[in-house]
Parts: sequence; structure tokens; C-alpha cells
Amino acid sequence: MTRSLLIRRLLVYIIMICTVLLTFSPFLLVISTSLKTMNEINIHGPLALPQIFHWDNYSRIWEVGNFVTYYKNSVMVTVVVVTFVVLLSLLGAYPLAYMKFKGKGIFFLVVLWGLTVPLDLIIIPLFNNLKSMGLLNTIWSLILPQIAMNIPFSIFLLRGFMKDIPYALLESARIDGSTEVKNLYYIIMPMLYPPMVSLIVFTAIGTWNNFMLPTILIQNDQLRTLPVGLNYFQTKFTMDYPMIATAAVVSALPAAIAYIVFQRNIISGVMVGALKE
Repeated sequence: MTRSLLIRRLLVYIIMICTVLLTFSPFLLVISTSLKTMNEINIHGPLALPQIFHWDNYSRIWEVGNFVTYYKNSVMVTVVVVTFVVLLSLLGAYPLAYMKFKGKGIFFLVVLWGLTVPLDLIIIPLFNNLKSMGLLNTIWSLILPQIAMNIPFSIFLLRGFMKDIPYALLESARIDGSTEVKNLYYIIMPMLYPPMVSLIVFTAIGTWNNFMLPTILIQNDQLRTLPVGLNYFQTKFTMDYPMIATAAVVSALPAAIAYIVFQRNIISGVMVGALKE
């Protein structure tokens, strides 16, 4: 190995190490803050390491305010949204991938158009529509809009993968007397593991971390989710930084674990869905 090649590799490793440190430093700061008290932060500063690890913050967080209620609401909303998104996107992607009917191209264009509509653009008419239907300030005001917003991407992702499955496989099943529902359940779904994992994780993380909808559509404290519930630990004049950091760690833990566990499937599922048409 020549000296110039060694220097180049050393520079690459240094850049990679610096990038990793910059990436993980915010997470380490939040975890470090969650193990402190307000007195330690005031005396030693926010960047100092904890003098004593206050693990009791993680047990106390469940006893303070409505954190348990916020957590239950987030779990319920996420589970319902993910379930309906997966079901409806499968039923929508299958005919767009395999069936022939009039207006198929127009329907698919409508789905693609849904990918371009930002939430900021529709939040005011969405608020008025939910208010006129009597759904404002209910748990359904968080569930129904997020189902609708996740459907376009979900159909696009699953349709791209379904197009890669040989059509002759379905034709053979039809000749043997299989119905479209059986084709979807017994043939297509077992072959959709990577994109389905990607879809479930992306939808769950997006729903879990959604801040705008609960802030605008929910006024009842018993219906708020975790992102909005973190405001409980701050007042007009003070902020309980250790409790905020602890709540942030606890609320981010499920999404982080899901992404780490299914990382390989997420990447492969997105790549297949993006490349197949």
C-alpha cells in the first residue's frame, strides 16, 4: 500500500468517524439529559455528563401527568392507521397491477396526484370538514386523515412490487378455480414481505411522530398523543428538561427499535418498489 493511498483511506475514516459522532451526538445529549436533574443542569450546564445516573426518571415519567394516556392514544392511533392502510392499499394496488378496467390509468394518476398534496395545503378544509361531520376533537379526527394521507404512497409502493410477480402465476391459479381474493391472500401477500415491512414501519413511524394533526384537531387532553403530550412538561416560564428528555427517549424507543430490527427489509422493500413499474 502506497503512502498516498494510506493517507486517503485515513482521511475517509476520519470523515466517517466525524459524521457518526455528529449524527449520534444529539441522541447522546438527550439520553444524558434524561439521567439528570434540573439542579445538575443549572449547576454543571446541559452538556456535562450526569454526576449521578437518575434512572428513576424513567419510572417517574409514567406517574407524571397524563403520560400513560398519551402513550395509549399513540399506540391505538398507530395500530388502527397501520391496519387500515395495509388492508386498503393491498385492495387498491392489486387491481391497478393485474386487472383491466376502464379508467385504470386515470385512477392511478389520481393516486400519484395524492403524493403531491402536502398536509399544509389541506389542513384548513380538513378542519372544516371534520367539524361539519362532528368528528373534530375525537380520536377519529387523527385516524381517518392519516389513513387517507398514507394510501397514495402505499398503493404506489405495493403496485410497483406486484408488477414484478409473473402474471402467468395468477392465470394458472385462475384456471385451477382460484378467485381474485384467494390470489391476493395465498399468492401475492406471501411474496410481499419486504415491501410490506417497509410500508408498516414507515406508516407506523409517521403516525407515531405526527405533531400537526393532534395539535390542530384535538383540544381534549385525554385524546392527545405523545408528540403533543410532551408540552405538559413545560410551562410559560419554566421547562423540566430531564422529564422532557426522558419522555422523548421513551416515545422514540418503539420507532427506533422497529427501524433497527427491520432495517434490511425496509431498504430492500423500498428499492424494489422504486425500481419496478
